[in-house]
Amino acid sequence: MPLRQFQTLQQSKGAVFQDLEQFHPLASDFGAPEKEYQSAHESAALFDLTHRDQLELKGKDREKFLHNFCTNDIKNLQQDQGCEAFITNVQSRILGHIFAFNHEESIWIDTAPGESTAIIKHLDRYIILEDANFEMRSPEYGNLYLSGPESTDILCRTGFPVESLTVNQQLRVTDDDSNLTIRRVDWLQQPGYLCCLLYGKISDLWTSLLESGATPAGQDVFQALRIESVFPTYGIDLSEENLAQEVNRTERAISFKKGCYLGQEPIARIDSLGHVNRELRAIGLDQAWIPPAGTKVVVKNADDQQEVGIISSSARSYGRYPAVAMALVRRGSNDPGTEVQLVYEDQESTGIILGSLN
Repeated sequence: MPLRQFQTLQQSKGAVFQDLEQFHPLASDFGAPEKEYQSAHESAALFDLTHRDQLELKGKDREKFLHNFCTNDIKNLQQDQGCEAFITNVQSRILGHIFAFNHEESIWIDTAPGESTAIIKHLDRYIILEDANFEMRSPEYGNLYLSGPESTDILCRTGFPVESLTVNQQLRVTDDDSNLTIRRVDWLQQPGYLCCLLYGKISDLWTSLLESGATPAGQDVFQALRIESVFPTYGIDLSEENLAQEVNRTERAISFKKGCYLGQEPIARIDSLGHVNRELRAIGLDQAWIPPAGTKVVVKNADDQQEVGIISSSARSYGRYPAVAMALVRRGSNDPGTEVQLVYEDQESTGIILGSLN
């Protein structure tokens, strides 16, 4: 019962859980979300991301195989190097948003909660003579995410020398029994480290990081920060309806030098065209109303109002704006600083398109 023990430990530090009956219950906050938000910007916040999926791809053809079905360069990853990528279909529609890391004898894949089954189902049908096979690691491994300007120093004080890691590099810790791997992934516009380890050891690492100066933080603040950073969650902000270049992560997740892969031709055509018709954006709201998914994003002019997007995620924030939201917004209305209206039934709020990160 490592997860239950971990939840009890978090509750001793003030964690509030909305639903402990979930398979992976996550704390919504630790009693002071304003402090958690501030720590993420000024020191370091520690988030429980045990619900994220972990896959391991084995076999001598693993690199070539994955390389042929995603948007980034897998074959040229050096040991303990990783990359962000999309798994796409032949129309370049997104089937998965992944972070893949070279573990020397295998490739580990981190992805959104609950997405592993669909990814395996899609890729398995292309394994014919290739020596490649997937193993689900989520039942054994959990994740903590440390993010903030002091996160590097905190990990070093805890005994993990991560100061030389650049984005998408990892450190595998071999001198303990936790099977800990620390991956540098700056998801929240700050130095960030995804710590993947056996569930039975997650409480020990969480405690050690708090003792070294991290602030425990809940999902409410994580959602606000990821929206402000335009870091999407597959199945919420992205789906098979989306083209890879609509996600606003082209420079991070798409290689235009790697050669052929499934979905490459439409992606190359879009690159030649120079744009897509809509892109993922963060929106800052001028009031604390949290618009539900499906809320319309409209632009008003002298004659009428035009729908230019649909909200997929939203959260209360503790920064410049009292609430933030994410939406795919039509080109021509998604420039930073553009004023929009968010409309849901009889509720309405003014918002501002925030800066692009692409």
